Amino acid sequence: MGLCSRRPTRVPLLTTRHRRLRLEWAQEHRDWTIDELKRIAWSDESLFLIHHVDGRVRVRRLPGGQLLPFCTAGHTQDGGGGIMLCGMFSWAALGPVVLVGQTMRAANYLNIIADKLHPYMAFAFLTRNGFFQQDNAPRRKARIMLEWFEEQTY
Repeated sequence: MGLCSRRPTRVPLLTTRHRRLRLEWAQEHRDWTIDELKRIAWSDESLFLIHHVDGRVRVRRLPGGQLLPFCTAGHTQDGGGGIMLCGMFSWAALGPVVLVGQTMRAANYLNIIADKLHPYMAFAFLTRNGFFQQDNAPRRKARIMLEWFEEQTY
């Protein structure tokens, strides 16, 4: 039949409301020029693992070959560790990259944003015409984050 075993592609789990809001945002901004898009800055986090431990590795082997070196994946009891980094970026400039020393929650994210956002925006957008765009991750929508952004002026 031509079907092969594959892992499903990971995509954000979107509700009907999320899809509607994304479509509305896209329609509102579809006529933006490149110059307008250049005025947006973002932040993002990435987890870098020392060992690949998410269970997505697959091998093809013959029966009885499970202990052959190319059919095994070593692991450590604690997962081997890793680091999480949070960074800011825009068309104009790369921003700071911050080592996140603990689980990223709203309070941790607020500390990073409060310390780094104003200096980065002032550096990247000298005419003070930049926008900071975020996704809808729960830590970014937390009440303390929304209140902090309401108090800020750029």
